[in-house]
Amino acid sequence: MSAYKAAAFAVVCSLLAATLKKERAEFALLVQIAATAALVGAVVSGASSVVRMLTTYTSRSGLDTDAMRLLLRTLCMSAAGEWAAAFCRDAGLSALAVTVDAAVRALLLAACLPLVETALRFAAGFFA
Repeated sequence: MSAYKAAAFAVVCSLLAATLKKERAEFALLVQIAATAALVGAVVSGASSVVRMLTTYTSRSGLDTDAMRLLLRTLCMSAAGEWAAAFCRDAGLSALAVTVDAAVRALLLAACLPLVETALRFAAGFFA
């Protein structure tokens, strides 16, 4: 799905949900959930080709594939956390959104600890 199609789809679904919200709020919510699921599916299918390309280039270049995996994992965690926090904010649950943001940041830091350890070892080699 191209960016133009995704944007048009999102606008049409938003207008439909806004129209339905006045009469049938439950249908508006279903439209929003279905549109979100469709757009997430399109992003995931598009991202899989990017991941394959990055994996191929990483293996050809001789770079550490673990670093690329870590980068992709943190990007996905960050995007999922941002999406969840935005969903909570839209639902009027700002306290939960702040908690989700904090939890995702802590999990991202925990996921990056091996990279921090490697960087510290590298820096210690310069000063030793």
